[in-house]
Amino acid sequence: MDPQDNRTRIGDQVVRVPRQAATTPVDMSVAPRTISVRGLTSPMSLIYGFFIIDLIGTSLLMLPISSKAPGAANILTCLFTATTSVTVTGLVTVDTLEHWTLFGQAVILTLIFIGGLGFMTGAAFLIILVGQELRLQNRLIVREGLGWGQLGDITKLVRNIVVFAVAIQLIGFIVLWIYWTFVRNLWEGFDLWHTVWLALFHGISGFNNAGIEVLPNDVVGGDSLQGFSSDYFTLLVCVVLIFVGSTGYILWSDVWRKRSFRMLRLESKLILIGLAGLLLIGFATYAIGEWNNPATSGGHSVVQKISDALFHTVSGRTAGFSVIDYGQATSATDLATEVMMFIGGVSGTVAGGIKINTFMVILIAAIVTMSGRNNTYVFGSRIRPSTVQRALVLSVASATIVVLMAYLAFQLQSDLPFRDVFFQVISAAGTVGLDTGITSKLNGPTQALIIFAMFLGRFGPLTLALLMAGRQVEQRYALPAEEVRIG
Repeated sequence: MDPQDNRTRIGDQVVRVPRQAATTPVDMSVAPRTISVRGLTSPMSLIYGFFIIDLIGTSLLMLPISSKAPGAANILTCLFTATTSVTVTGLVTVDTLEHWTLFGQAVILTLIFIGGLGFMTGAAFLIILVGQELRLQNRLIVREGLGWGQLGDITKLVRNIVVFAVAIQLIGFIVLWIYWTFVRNLWEGFDLWHTVWLALFHGISGFNNAGIEVLPNDVVGGDSLQGFSSDYFTLLVCVVLIFVGSTGYILWSDVWRKRSFRMLRLESKLILIGLAGLLLIGFATYAIGEWNNPATSGGHSVVQKISDALFHTVSGRTAGFSVIDYGQATSATDLATEVMMFIGGVSGTVAGGIKINTFMVILIAAIVTMSGRNNTYVFGSRIRPSTVQRALVLSVASATIVVLMAYLAFQLQSDLPFRDVFFQVISAAGTVGLDTGITSKLNGPTQALIIFAMFLGRFGPLTLALLMAGRQVEQRYALPAEEVRIG
């Protein structure tokens, strides 16, 4: 026998493999991400934190040392003031300068600073300062609060936001103090610390879009900033503070780094276009409505009319500072202002409203739908369908809440004109703070409703976004489709 015949040849052995077991697909189920609304580790702790701060502020304002009147202040007045401060709204039932002592004003300013900067942003910054890294859960919380999609950059982002916010407020304070004290010599006879306090208060209030002021009426005169209606430098400083505060660090850091519109993130492009459109529309609607109105800007010079329109365009959408009496404005101006307040500022900033980001997503989705396309493409990128759906849900929910609250407010206080009540509710829900002069006339139940509107307006959109983000349910089947008539 040939020795080579004993060698193993290919095909001599048959290895049987259970083909069905080897080729059967392996099912791996991943539980959908959910967000708990309970516990301190929940992203909802952002809202819990602000609520606790609101209660602490209310308690401090109730102390006899906080109010100039003897005894403790009314609890509803204290709660209203604390809420309008921490939500950076600016509606007040009592005159801030006349009613509150320096201690009370300091409490209000602290609430404004904390409310504008953000509870979790400030807490995260403190953690960084003591050398502790943010845990993943805390990164998620801060990300939701800032409207930022990337987790890796959260620590650096929080640090930069805090430094940016403090730096801008410090610059605003220094500029106002030098100009008011040495250029205009407004505070003649005031001691140094009083002049410093006035500049500091309005620098912080302006950047955080709070709209609360403590200007001496015997020196400046008028409500809000009406005494500065012809002081263009003061108005310019306030406009810059308001605009930067309502647009935020994330936008301008992107603009600074890219320095080219084409290279910007899609969100930054949408925000800049939306801002430009809203500024133009706001300027035009105010000029048309108030140019010849003798009760507001009608008697002013052409330059001052333009200044009024520019200031209204920026402040009237987010901040609440005013150079006119909105109780004397035309109905057309009121309507345009209400639309602007409903839209608000940029996501993740001190501004309220549904946000320019949300508005632009809906607008682009509508344009794309009318053009017959299925996918929302813009600037070479695609907006996810889930983003469009959330924007629609947020807008519809916000509009529904505003209408319901306006109805309830008018039922609670039908002696006031519905036009003023509706304006008040939108101003509160949009955390703007513009007033037609009825805030001090509100009864107890209506004040409570406005308090709820301010808190819901500040944290409602964030809460809704958290809830929608935490309910991602995978659908394994599709039901038959049917047509529903539209229009």
